[in-house]
Amino acid sequence: MKEFKKLNIIISILFIGLSLSCSDKSQTNENQENILWNLEEEYIKAHKDADHSKILSMWDENFLGWPSRLENSAQKNSGSEYLEKYFSKPMSTDTKFRIEKQGIHIENNIAILHYRFLLFESSTRITHTWIKRENKWYILGGMDWNE
Repeated sequence: MKEFKKLNIIISILFIGLSLSCSDKSQTNENQENILWNLEEEYIKAHKDADHSKILSMWDENFLGWPSRLENSAQKNSGSEYLEKYFSKPMSTDTKFRIEKQGIHIENNIAILHYRFLLFESSTRITHTWIKRENKWYILGGMDWNE
C-alpha cells in the first residue's frame, strides 16, 4: 500500500510538472506571436517612412522575397534597388495603414505569418517567413499579392 501511495505522489508531481511546462510553452508562444506581429507593424512603418536601413536590417542575410511588382524573386543584395525604386520617399505622416491578421504558425525558430495590408483603398496579401537567430527575429522570405 505504501508503494501505491509513493507511485501516486510521483505521478501527481510529474503531471503537475508537465502541466506547468505546457502552460509555460503556450505563454512563450503567445509572447513570440505578439513580438512577431509588432515586428510586422514596424516593418510596414519602415516602408511608409522609406527607412531603407531599417527594412534591410530586418531581412536575414539569406533573404529571398518576391514582391508582386517584380517579375522574379530577389535576394537581400538587390533589395536596395527595389526600395529606391518603389519606396524612395516617405509617405505623408497622416497616412494610415492597417494589418489584418490572417494566421501565424511558429515552429522552433521559424515562423510564418499571413496578413492583409490595408492602405488607402487597396489591399495586399502578405506572407512572411521569419527566422530567429541568437534571440532576434529576421525576415527570411516573403511574398505579396495585390488584391
